[in-house]
Amino acid sequence: MEKHGIPTVVLSTEPFISSSRAMAVAHGIPDYPFVTIPHPIAATEKEVLHKWVEKIVGDVEEILLRSL
Repeated sequence: MEKHGIPTVVLSTEPFISSSRAMAVAHGIPDYPFVTIPHPIAATEKEVLHKWVEKIVGDVEEILLRSL
């Protein structure tokens, strides 16, 4: 989507950080920024997820605005 001019943010859980970096390299964007959140998501209570989001929303916003 980025290559089509649509700002995006990749969210990666901690166990998949190396995979996220490898995918960025494979797609020719080795310095592509992504936001990391704890793992797991599916088994985590909604209130905890909301706390995680509060911690990363600024990072997500920064990445999206950088693309404009």
